[in-house]
Amino acid sequence: MSYVIVVTPADPDLRGAAHLDDLPERVRTDLEELRDQVSARFPEADAVGETGALTRRPEIEGVGVVIHPGVITRPLVVNAVMRFAAPHQLLVTTPELGLVADPRVRIDVDVHRRPTTAGACITDHAVRGRPHGTLPWVTHELLHQLVSALEVDGDRLELEVDEDRWFRYELAGASLLIQVADGPGVPPVDRTLPTGCAGDVAAAGWAWARGDWDWIGALDDGVLGDGAAGGPHSDATEISDATEISDVAVGEDSASGALVTGGVTAA
Repeated sequence: MSYVIVVTPADPDLRGAAHLDDLPERVRTDLEELRDQVSARFPEADAVGETGALTRRPEIEGVGVVIHPGVITRPLVVNAVMRFAAPHQLLVTTPELGLVADPRVRIDVDVHRRPTTAGACITDHAVRGRPHGTLPWVTHELLHQLVSALEVDGDRLELEVDEDRWFRYELAGASLLIQVADGPGVPPVDRTLPTGCAGDVAAAGWAWARGDWDWIGALDDGVLGDGAAGGPHSDATEISDATEISDVAVGEDSASGALVTGGVTAA
């Protein structure tokens, strides 16, 4: 299967439509505008690089915009598509990887995927070609998917506000190392957990990004009390589509408070 990015309406009922003409006008306009934004951002060119990032022009198939990034420029294209999709509240998926990102309930924070290439030669595409780069926002569901995708010793996933505030996951054998820095002069917090706790560690990262000071308590309670993915705290910080932004905002004195800028209600 070729690597593609597919952008569709977030509403499941609208995604089930057969043709673009079956969608409400505002949704059709959003899809067409996103297609045009991607085309303008990555114009046709022969050179490899920012101006030759796509293998073909974006097109609408059914009710989705289908985008074909080049192999080298995938991280650049994914980042741009997610930025364009967010204000339109359109769903971004990569079917090949099984990843789904719904911007209706998101936190705007840099998410760095740093897969290790240790021990891989230049032709070892299975290791060197794994998804990497920076995503501009994250959801609870997507964070769980990304944590679960850590597969080689040394793989890292980082949520970053700035150089002094970040939440890092690193795979080390059968363990998942978590290190968190929450401001200048604040000693980093370290935890070593079993890899089977993806649900709980994703919930902890989501809580930290929302500015919840008790993220570490939720992590310790969930892992020690359950010890498996999908523990009691897996959904503790999930936000429904009906949640208002005022319900998830945090205080100005929170070290992680700057993160909560993207949680929005469904249109």
